[in-house]
Amino acid sequence: MQPEIAARDDVREVTAETQAIVTMAGTYQVTTADQYTAAGQELTRIAGAQKKLEAVRMAITRPMDAAKKAVLDFFREPEAKLETAKNTIKRAMIAYDNEQRRIAEENQRKADEAARKERERLEEKARKAAESGKVEKAAQLEARAQTVVAPVVSREPPKVSGIKYLDQWKFEVTDPAKVPREYLMVDESKIRKVVQALKSDTKIEGVRVWSEKQIAAGAA
Repeated sequence: MQPEIAARDDVREVTAETQAIVTMAGTYQVTTADQYTAAGQELTRIAGAQKKLEAVRMAITRPMDAAKKAVLDFFREPEAKLETAKNTIKRAMIAYDNEQRRIAEENQRKADEAARKERERLEEKARKAAESGKVEKAAQLEARAQTVVAPVVSREPPKVSGIKYLDQWKFEVTDPAKVPREYLMVDESKIRKVVQALKSDTKIEGVRVWSEKQIAAGAA
């Protein structure tokens, strides 16, 4: 415990009371009706001590929480503006990268088409040479045709220090009924609400419902 906190009168008071209760409850046993009644009274006293402890804690932490909230509120707007600026620039860079890829794909398509036409032209000349009995020339033209391939077109964005692209894979559920069981999660919150409402009348397949005794003690 921080010295400045421990030195407070209210903290010393609740700390001493807490220690006394802990010492009392250390070996507590209930073997008679009178002890049972006394135990109930002790629970009431403990509930009061807990309430007092919470009040002292709040007296210390409430100003801290208020100060923290004020700081967070002050910085929230500039942080949001910086995040917006960052996302705007990111979108512009991604748009540029996508456009360069589109241009590269289009140029690649044109290069592939030009290479295909050149292969077909050489193959046609090879066929005519073969029909004319020029076997050697036909073989040369056929070999040339096989070597015609389109160059690989690439338009990579400039390299920028500290900047890298990451593939962020996403998904959406298109048909919940077809999702395998191992990817499903039981909604315990919904089940708990049903059990609390229906109690022993709850009928949910695959769910066992039972009750346990608890003691609730109010502050004195």
